[in-house]
Amino acid sequence: MQKVFVDTNVLMQHSQEIFNTYNKIIICGNVLEELDKHKYSSDNSKRYQARLATREIEINEDKIDFIMNDFNYTLSPTFNEFSNDNKIINVLKVLYDKDNDIIALSNDLNFRQKCKCIGIPVEKFNDNDFNNEYKGFIELDLNTNEIGQLYEELNNGANKYDFLENQYVIINEKGKRKPQEFRYFNGKLEQLKLPPSKFIKGMNSQQRCALDLLNNKDIPVKIIAGTFGSGKSYMTTKMALYHVFEKGNYGNILLVRNPVGSGEKVGYLPGEKENKVNDFFRCIEQYLDRQSPKDKNIIEYIKKDIPFYIKGMSYGSTYLLADECEDMDLQTLKLIGSRIESDSCVVFCGDYNQSERKYKYNNAFFQLIKQKKGHPQVGIVVLDENVRSEGSKVFSDI
Repeated sequence: MQKVFVDTNVLMQHSQEIFNTYNKIIICGNVLEELDKHKYSSDNSKRYQARLATREIEINEDKIDFIMNDFNYTLSPTFNEFSNDNKIINVLKVLYDKDNDIIALSNDLNFRQKCKCIGIPVEKFNDNDFNNEYKGFIELDLNTNEIGQLYEELNNGANKYDFLENQYVIINEKGKRKPQEFRYFNGKLEQLKLPPSKFIKGMNSQQRCALDLLNNKDIPVKIIAGTFGSGKSYMTTKMALYHVFEKGNYGNILLVRNPVGSGEKVGYLPGEKENKVNDFFRCIEQYLDRQSPKDKNIIEYIKKDIPFYIKGMSYGSTYLLADECEDMDLQTLKLIGSRIESDSCVVFCGDYNQSERKYKYNNAFFQLIKQKKGHPQVGIVVLDENVRSEGSKVFSDI
């Protein structure tokens, strides 16, 4: 179980979110002292945050390890031992030396830098800048001469736009209605290789880029993210059928989803595992034709599971589709991705803007995209256009 050591500032800023995200939280006496001090601050905001954090601590005592021992001061003399931050870091270091599984959380840049100086892992909390995320594609508005110059520069080894490997490039040429779409690969712009339009057809440039990625057997790790109604589940499911039944690239389809959902829980469900988890896959099954073009029963080629049961498994000749990845932690995403053999692929699909509250902060799906962008074995497309209906767009800004 992940243990997190919290600094005062991050606890004040995100107390509710931290207790909703983690089940093992370490709070030292110096942090409690600082909270007490801030409860009487002249700053109304700090006063409110400190009191809220104190209430959350009381409510969630079962999740907390309180460390009231200051321990002998062991930090370098360059760290002023009378600084409260340094006292907190000293406690953290003693604990970390005994247990390397501890991670510190702090949104204080100086606190984080000090931790890094002495080799303690530290992370920001709520480090999700969704507005500036990597989308896996870049759109350029260029004229004919500028397009020619771009090709020439790439041929000469220049990359002034800093394209990443497997990043898609959408060029809107001035005076022409239809955009040009490419994948940046090995220093060049490659034409898209799409499945037959009679099977599935992209409704816009973003969808065509996603279909090119899903169609590419040489990229084993595919990430299709995006807003609701953008077509991500439809495309990833239809391409699973295409690979298995039309091309014979994989022997079967494995659907994986974390059994987490919105709304009220229905309570205890009796029956076998399959009966308990089947309804979580309805969002994917709605796109499955009951009979394949080759008159084979699709259901015989489809397996369904949840992350809890796949540890230790290895999947060969499999199109592994992990849906609703916004409701998974990084350990679960790692577990799923590490199951595929050399003749398989894994497709991560989800919308980090729709994650359940437990996964809203430090969203692992978003962090996966940040970490793996530009990796030669990974392709990413983040769809931001809702094509479902005009009515569904009404709810996009809630």
